[in-house]
Amino acid sequence: MVNTIQEAATHASYIVAYNIAKNNKALSDGEFVKQCMLQVCDVLCPDKKNNFQTVSLSRKTVTSRIEAIDKNLTSHLESKIGQFKFCSIAMDESTNINDTAQLVLFIRGVDENFEITEELACMRSLKGTTKGSDIFREFQEGLLTLKVPITNICNITTDGAPNMTGKKSGFLGLFNQNYPGNNVVFLHCVIHQDALCKSALNMKPVLDAVVKLVNTIRSRELTHRQFRDFLHSVPSEYSDVLYYTKIRWLSAGCVFERVWQLKDDIVSFFHEKQCSVECEMLEDTEWLSDFAFFTDLLCHMNNLNIKMQLKNQFIHDIWAHLKAFKLKLNLFAG
Repeated sequence: MVNTIQEAATHASYIVAYNIAKNNKALSDGEFVKQCMLQVCDVLCPDKKNNFQTVSLSRKTVTSRIEAIDKNLTSHLESKIGQFKFCSIAMDESTNINDTAQLVLFIRGVDENFEITEELACMRSLKGTTKGSDIFREFQEGLLTLKVPITNICNITTDGAPNMTGKKSGFLGLFNQNYPGNNVVFLHCVIHQDALCKSALNMKPVLDAVVKLVNTIRSRELTHRQFRDFLHSVPSEYSDVLYYTKIRWLSAGCVFERVWQLKDDIVSFFHEKQCSVECEMLEDTEWLSDFAFFTDLLCHMNNLNIKMQLKNQFIHDIWAHLKAFKLKLNLFAG
């Protein structure tokens, strides 16, 4: 019985550690979770408190549990990769909020039983420059860690940036130089192409006005606090406006939709502060027509983007999403 309780306590410890890691919580939160568990136990089942006491959730324990889970998942993925007959790689390089460039590799492979596995392979930090040589080096080290045979790779999809697609010093050129005679097909990610379509829209005047309005509200501490209090007093379905981030695909659509939903409250707020000049465009019928059009269109583009990011899709599934969207555009034009 003692062994069973100890095994159950260890299992519970792994479950909590897994959820802490999955939800990006602090490792020290395990101790807080245990404290809550014991207090709940005092109310519901005080006779079982000793069992809950045996669940170790110290910071050190949670760290070791997460490391063990990571090793297990990596081992499982390596085993799957070892059975692949063919595989494809999708890679993207972006910068996080700490200005550290991150290279993300996704792998999708099929074994002899035609079972398909699609997983995040690794994420590599680029500490210095993000040249093609830097990306190629991290790519090699990532594949070496997971023991991915180069000969099994049939396709590599990139974001289409020059450091990826350059034929001499870019990732593509360095790959072909180091692995001559390979049969790898390089493709430009269709999701990035969808995002680039937004650049064809002449929405800069509207976007600039919306971004300026959001920054006016959020960049001044007093104004921001007053605006949030105003929305709370109305009351409003939303508690704030959203910042626009250029490199995030869904950002513009989300910002436009939020401002559109709050446009009447924003006008009332600035009139109350006697700063109507800040929101004069929200009372301009012609500007509002353009704003409404771009809000609807970006909302539909965001929905398309999300559909194409779903897991376990084949090219015909993505093509079906694109074809349906093109038909919608014809309806919109009519």
